[in-house]
Formats: sequence, C-alpha cells, structure tokens
Amino acid sequence: MSSICEAIRSRVLLEFEYHGHHRVVAPYCHGTNARGAEVLRAVQVRGTSASGGFGFGKLWLVGHMLLVRATTVAFVPNDPNYNPNDSAMAQIHCRV
Repeated sequence: MSSICEAIRSRVLLEFEYHGHHRVVAPYCHGTNARGAEVLRAVQVRGTSASGGFGFGKLWLVGHMLLVRATTVAFVPNDPNYNPNDSAMAQIHCRV
C-alpha cells in the first residue's frame, strides 16, 4: 500500500478503521510477514482500542485496515523499542 510508505517517508500519522475501532498511529515499518500477508508496525497514539494498548509498537494486518488515510500531523519517531530490522517481517518495503 503506497500510502503507508508515503506516510512513513513523510513522518505523518495514519488513521484507519480496524476491527470496529478508529485508530490513529505513527507508522514505523511496512512489509510482509512470513505468510506473505502485508503488515504495518505502528504505535497507536489516538483513537480506540479493545486492548487499550497505546504507546508501543503493534503489528497491524493491512488487509484488515479500512478507510486508510495519511493525516497532515507530523510525528517524531521516538519509540525506544523500535527495531528497523523487524523480525515479524520477512520482507520490508519501507521504514523510518
């Protein structure tokens, strides 16, 4: 999904619907997992979450993301646990 890589390159937040919740995330890494599914590593900063998980990198299945759009809100990548060589990804398309 080129809009994800563009948001990563531009360092802007992404928003989308995921499993019935509105999410706003700082995107860090986009690629495919070992099963070939397109995935996004991102830190949720706003919106809602069933798990209540905010402030750490989560893996999102791009195929479950609806109404994806880049915002105009910039972010500074500052996740101390971010690994640019994300082991959850067999292939990386783009990353911060």
